[in-house]
Amino acid sequence: MANVNRAIAPGWNIWADHTDSLQERDTGWLQVYVGTVQEAYDAILMAFRIAEHEDVLLPVMVNLDGFALSHIMQPLEAVELGDFIPPLHLPHTIDPANPAGYGGLTGPDDYFKFRWDIERSMRYAVKVIEAVQTDFSRRFGRNYGFTEDYRCEDADVVVIAMGTLGKEAEVAVDQLREEGIHAGSMRLRWLRPFPKLALDGREVVVIDRDYSFGFGGILATAVRSRIKSEIYSVIAGLGGQEVTYKDIAEFVRKRRIGQEFWFGVDGHV
Repeated sequence: MANVNRAIAPGWNIWADHTDSLQERDTGWLQVYVGTVQEAYDAILMAFRIAEHEDVLLPVMVNLDGFALSHIMQPLEAVELGDFIPPLHLPHTIDPANPAGYGGLTGPDDYFKFRWDIERSMRYAVKVIEAVQTDFSRRFGRNYGFTEDYRCEDADVVVIAMGTLGKEAEVAVDQLREEGIHAGSMRLRWLRPFPKLALDGREVVVIDRDYSFGFGGILATAVRSRIKSEIYSVIAGLGGQEVTYKDIAEFVRKRRIGQEFWFGVDGHV
């Protein structure tokens, strides 16, 4: 399913925000966040094959930022799919020749097993995603991973973001490099299943286009749990707030590891 990310009330807002899809992060959806029109197109094609794989059979949500990506004009290269997406064969289907009734209530024991079945499929999905992305690259020449790393090899500080903010961070990295700051960008593509992050020994700046009230940035919390170290958590871009590469570069220059910063809020500027 393609989901155009938009803010949730209150107040009423139709601009980009990741809080809508992140509310579904624990309901069994695989989630991928894209940064360009081409990537949105490619991700949707791959999503069909991933979701319909016999070891997964979970829905895939392809997330693209409202207006920032959904209403933009960018070059797009369409592909001839051929047999990239095979015919769908579901292991359990309704047989019209043998009609039966299905109740919606699930008892505790079966419900618990269903939850484990979702988690097992989520774990299998890691290898399925890797295989599908590799096959897509072989056929069509465009490479994708769980993250898109930009100039991270020798980086002392890495910016982590999702969607179009992740692409904007790449421009910020180039500017910081010209200033002698060894920065890199890691755009998180897959939120579920959540990838491993090789960031030991580096300072990390996480930009969240979301927030869990009373708790913190959702992406920052996930990253912190993976790397077991403190980060600089930046809350920016909620409800379509404009965040430029210049702003992101400034986040890095003025980073305060272990603290949270709300961009554009009095007292946090």
